[in-house]
Amino acid sequence: MPRSPITSLPPVAVLVSVLLAGGLGGCGRDAAALGPFPGADLVVVSIDSLRADHVGAYGYARETSPTIDGLAARGIRFEDALSTTSWTLPAHAALFTGLSDGVHGLVFDGLRLGEGHVTLADTLRGAGYHTAGFYGGPYLHPTFGLDRGFDVWRSCMTRIPTDAEEPDVRAEARTGARTAHRDVTGPRTRDEVARWLEDLDERPFFLFLHLWDVHYDYIPPRRYVEMFDPGYESDLRFDFRSPDVHREMDPRDLAHFVALYDGEIRFTDDILGDILALLQARGRLDDAVVLVTADHGEEFFDHGDKGHRRTLYDEVLRVPLILRLPGGAGAGRVVPDQVGLVDVMPTLLALLGVRPVQEAQGRDLTPLLRGGAVEATPLLAELHWPKFVLRAARTSRDKIIRDGRAFEAYFDLERDPAERFPLDDPEALQAARGRLTEATARSAALRERLGVGAAVASAVDEDVRSRLEALGYLEGPP
Repeated sequence: MPRSPITSLPPVAVLVSVLLAGGLGGCGRDAAALGPFPGADLVVVSIDSLRADHVGAYGYARETSPTIDGLAARGIRFEDALSTTSWTLPAHAALFTGLSDGVHGLVFDGLRLGEGHVTLADTLRGAGYHTAGFYGGPYLHPTFGLDRGFDVWRSCMTRIPTDAEEPDVRAEARTGARTAHRDVTGPRTRDEVARWLEDLDERPFFLFLHLWDVHYDYIPPRRYVEMFDPGYESDLRFDFRSPDVHREMDPRDLAHFVALYDGEIRFTDDILGDILALLQARGRLDDAVVLVTADHGEEFFDHGDKGHRRTLYDEVLRVPLILRLPGGAGAGRVVPDQVGLVDVMPTLLALLGVRPVQEAQGRDLTPLLRGGAVEATPLLAELHWPKFVLRAARTSRDKIIRDGRAFEAYFDLERDPAERFPLDDPEALQAARGRLTEATARSAALRERLGVGAAVASAVDEDVRSRLEALGYLEGPP
């Protein structure tokens, strides 16, 4: 297989070539118009499991994210961006449709996005865009319907052999480094994008990248481990499904676990730098709109739990959201307002001057880019299980989490941003309950008004099922 041109560049040279290139803007270019940018190329990057507070641009002390930080310095950073949930499938449905989970309905493993939903890729393809997506994790498989509207939708996962192949090969794939949670997909994603770029025509494109490797297991290349925890040795198996990983584990071992996570972030950030350099070399970065975000964060016993898809605390809801505009427009700006993944689709369409085809729940955030305002609405987050739904309503000031059974917690985020001390303030609690009820009712009303149908049952592909089982999914609620 021929090597892509980027594989011959050392990582430092790659980062320098990207960050110093005109495509990432420069000082003194803030006078450039803040859009719209009709016909501009669009790059959307979703980094799986990346919590905002482990990114340098959001104040993290470790150098986990020089590429992302460079984009933030030359772009616009949304300080308080939130997902709609704490796991991959519904979060990406929200990203692509501009609808919250209760509206798009893609909230369980065995479902497929309902017919009638119009996605970002649908809309842009209808506007003349070439649409291409490259994904590294099982929840982006076509069985779930998130490939809708894409001309190219390519898996960058390692293929798991079928049962028809040699049994010993199949067994090795299930138990060894080729199963989903131990797969390494970033380099393959970079190389697939390089091949796609070779045949690119002059049409504007929408390129979507799902970079998976930050997701557990944390197995970055050794040099990235040494970057954040040099010389550490342990016989422990640092796997979220391992009994060795628990809330009472040795703090030094937990610190190494977090260092492995940080190593995966830096590894993925370098891959992103490689891909941006590829686009720059083809002359398709300077005038592109680039957005980097994540589907959800990750828990390291912040509230006694680990991983994700278990709670709706901010460590799993807060994600990075960085927007780099053509010409360096708005470079260095920080938007403090609370925003969400549901706002991404309407905002990008407005920036590209493309008329929406379907009503979205999210808001067009472009007024915020110009120093204006948008309607401040509570963010509704949801985590659906067969027997109950965990919901949260969050404002920039406070947050309520309820599961419809016995659990309820209310937090004053201005005094307690880490959500450590639930408050028993009857008046504030009652107001927060009202906001949650109202947000849930608005979602239900929009679902009825759109009339597009709920998510439909879908037989999960055997390969996908193997990966999800290896990751500990398909096992019901925590």
